[in-house]
Amino acid sequence: MNISSAGNTDGNISIESFRSLMEPLIVLFNKAASQIMPDNEYVMKYSVPGGIYGYFINYTPNVKQISALKQKIKYLIKNRAPISHELFDFDKLISYFGKYKRNDIIELVRSKGGCEKTEGLRVLHMNGNGELFLNDVKENYDKLSNFKLVRYGKGFFLIADPDFFNRVMPERLETSKYLKRFEETQNTMQHFGISSVTKLNNIIRKGELPELIKISEALQSKRISRIADNIVSHALKPRVIFLAGPTSSGKTTSANRLAIELKVLKKKVIILSLDNFYLPHSEIPADPDTGLQNFELISALDLKLLKETINSLLSNKPVYLPKYHFDGKGAKPDKKPTIIDDETYIILEGIHGLNPQLWHDFMDVESYRLYVSALSTLNIHDHFPVSTSDHRLIRRLVRDYLFRGYPIDETIMRWPDVIQNEYKSIFPFQESAHDIFNSALIYEIAVFAHYAPAILKPENTSSQFIAEQIEKLNRLLSLFIPIDPKGIPFTSILREFIGGSSFDY
Repeated sequence: MNISSAGNTDGNISIESFRSLMEPLIVLFNKAASQIMPDNEYVMKYSVPGGIYGYFINYTPNVKQISALKQKIKYLIKNRAPISHELFDFDKLISYFGKYKRNDIIELVRSKGGCEKTEGLRVLHMNGNGELFLNDVKENYDKLSNFKLVRYGKGFFLIADPDFFNRVMPERLETSKYLKRFEETQNTMQHFGISSVTKLNNIIRKGELPELIKISEALQSKRISRIADNIVSHALKPRVIFLAGPTSSGKTTSANRLAIELKVLKKKVIILSLDNFYLPHSEIPADPDTGLQNFELISALDLKLLKETINSLLSNKPVYLPKYHFDGKGAKPDKKPTIIDDETYIILEGIHGLNPQLWHDFMDVESYRLYVSALSTLNIHDHFPVSTSDHRLIRRLVRDYLFRGYPIDETIMRWPDVIQNEYKSIFPFQESAHDIFNSALIYEIAVFAHYAPAILKPENTSSQFIAEQIEKLNRLLSLFIPIDPKGIPFTSILREFIGGSSFDY
C-alpha cells in the first residue's frame, strides 16, 4: 500500500519537525473522533515510521467512518482551526479531564502517589476535549495537509509524514517484520497487564517489580535464543551475521548475547564492531549546520579496511583486527593476529549493518541480517505513546554522560545528525532484515528516571534550545516512579547504558 503525498521533500529532519506534525494531528484526530464517533473509545498504541498505529476499543470502523474522520480533519486543517496551548496544575488537570471522562490521564497524574511532579504538563485542545502533552508544539498546517488516515487490520494508521512512511514500509503492510514485532510486543504487554506508565507505576508501588524484571529479561533471552536457532538452521548456511540498528538500540549487548546462544548450539563466534572501522577524525567532514563531524554517515567508516578484514578472515588468513581509540586518530591494529576456521560465525554489528554497501560486497558467502531497535509500546496515556526516538535519546544521554565523557549539550547537538542519518540510511533498510529484535525492556525508562536528577540539569546547558529539550525529557521521566538499578541483571541490555554489564564494551 503506497500512501501518495508530496510529503517531506526538503529531507531535513530535526528534533522538533516530526513532533510538530504528529502531536497537533493527534489533537485534530481527537476532535474529529469526538464528533464522528463520540461513543467509541480509541487507543493510539505505538509509533510507526511517519505516524502512529491506533485502534478503537472493541470496535472496527468501516470505510465510511474512516472517510468521515479524514474529511473532518481536512476541514479543521483547511480552516486553520486554532489549537489552544495551556499549562495546567494538578488540580486543574484532574478537573479538566474528569469532565471528559479521561480516566487514563487522571490515573496517570495520580499514579506516583502525589502531585509534586506534574508541573509543566501541557494541554492542547480545540474548545475543550483536549490532549495531554509534555512540550509546546507549533502546528504547521501547510505540512499537516499532507496527512493520511488509512485502515489497517482492525485499526488504522494516522500518518503525519506519508513520504517517510512510504520510504520505509513495504507495499504490502501485512508482510512487514517491523509491524509484526510491534504487534508481538503489544500482545505480550497486554497479557501481563502493562500497557502504560500508569500500569508500570502501579506494579512498582505494589512491590511486584522484581518479578516483572525477571519476566522482561526472560522474554528477551527467549527471543534471542530463537534467532540463534533460525541462523543455525537457515537453509543457506550464512557465516556472516550483520547486526544493525539505530543509535542506542542495544546492538553491542545483543551481539554478545546472540554469540552466547550460538555457542550454546556448539558454534564458534567472533564479534566485530563497525565502530572499530571509523576513519581518523581529520578525514570525517564537519556538518555545515552544527560544525561537528558527522559520525552517523557510512562514509565515516573505512570501508576498504572493512572489506579487506572480512574477506581475509573468511579466507582463513591471519588478521590484525583494528581497534578504535577515542583519541581521534583512527583505529590501531591488535598486537596479536586473529585466525578463524570455516565453522566460525562472524557477527558484525553497527548502525550501518543493513546498508547494501556493506552486505552486497560479501555475497561470495551468504549473510544473515538482524535489525535491532527499541520498539516501545508503552503509552503515556491512551492517545499518546512513548516516542521510540525519545526512548533512545534518553539511553544515549545517560551512556554518553556516564561512560564517554560527553556533556549533555554535545549529545543533544549531535542528535539532529543522528535522526537525519537514520531517516535516510538506516530505517529504509529495516525490512531487508531476516529478523527484527526488540531491545526495549518494559520497565527500563523508570530506571533512567533514577539517573535523571543527577544528569539532566537544564540549568547547566549552554543554550535555551538545549535546556528546553532537557526539560521536556525530564517531564517524561517525572511521570515514572524511579527504579533503583541494583536489581538489574548483569547481562541485561540496559547495562550497556547504565554500566555494570558482565560484557566487555
